[in-house]
Amino acid sequence: MSSILDGEDPVWSVPNPETFIDTSHGNDYNFPNFAYRANFEIPKKRSTKSMENEAPKKSLIPKMTKFGKWAVLILLAFILIWPLSIGLYWTVYKGYTILDPTRFPNLDSNITDRLKETTSASPLSQKGAALSAAIRNRLEQEMNSTFGWSINDLVISPSRWLDNRANRQRGTIFATRMMVNFFSTNLAKYGKVDKENEFLIEAREKYFAFTSDKWWFPSSESQYEKGISLLKKYESELLKENTEAVFNLRTDDMHNMLEFIISKQFLDQPLGLLVQTNADVPYTELDDRIYYTQGVILVLRDALETFIRLFPEVVEKGGEENIRIALKDMYQVCTFDPLIVLRGDHDSTMADHRGKVARYLISIRERIDDLAQSIKS
Repeated sequence: MSSILDGEDPVWSVPNPETFIDTSHGNDYNFPNFAYRANFEIPKKRSTKSMENEAPKKSLIPKMTKFGKWAVLILLAFILIWPLSIGLYWTVYKGYTILDPTRFPNLDSNITDRLKETTSASPLSQKGAALSAAIRNRLEQEMNSTFGWSINDLVISPSRWLDNRANRQRGTIFATRMMVNFFSTNLAKYGKVDKENEFLIEAREKYFAFTSDKWWFPSSESQYEKGISLLKKYESELLKENTEAVFNLRTDDMHNMLEFIISKQFLDQPLGLLVQTNADVPYTELDDRIYYTQGVILVLRDALETFIRLFPEVVEKGGEENIRIALKDMYQVCTFDPLIVLRGDHDSTMADHRGKVARYLISIRERIDDLAQSIKS
């Protein structure tokens, strides 16, 4: 060390090769002997007796049974799977609504186009043709929809299981029959004793009265199409000069039509399906009654809004507020399409969808009644 500090070249000593230790296997200087001679400390094995005498440490987490493990797995699966299931169902359903609409917020383009041509200043016969077209419009749209008339589809047909649209169509044909009956017996003739129009009487008594679930010989669709064709013939005759077709709408006829709409024959029928107690209605029928009501209101909205636009004196006599609220509640019913129909009872946290539609319908009924009474006075 001193030679290095003094700046002299260090002299390195080379160890004698004989002093190298061979620690290969079988040599006297294997690892245990070498460690012993080098005074290394080798850990000793613990005796089994000492281990048996020691008390086992208790785990802070209790040991889970087989049942507990399965319970936890099922709970985790439920927590993770049901949101995925709901999301998948929502995606599929929204895809279906693109193909087959389930919400109807606006008047059909056929009616709006007709109202552009026919105004409150148009001749009475032209107004009558437009009102007749509005009454048949919803049924015609259901016939021409993506899956057509679903009520009479066979069990093997996928569209047979689309019960919401089928019940909407049941409500549609019911309301169409009611409106055509009133139109034919009250508005399409001058007096009560006059003869009905031959096209209208055949349409209402023979074709629209046909059952809605007949698949063949003849099918329901074919009969309704014939009834629609007869209404179109009446409308064409009404627009001709010197024709025998009649449309006669006086103030008392306006009042009678509104009273007919809220009568036991018409709106009280779907209302009775909505106001029954939950105990009297099976859960599987909840959506049936809701969509049946929607079909009724779709027909009524087309006819009532057309009627109000063509005869603005109704607004002046009945009040704009009554009409506004009635049409707003009709909009709520026409766009009502929950992902899952629920039945909340009493103080339940779930929604009562049937009760909600019933409240809309009661409001519609009361507003139309106020409108009728104001016209009468």
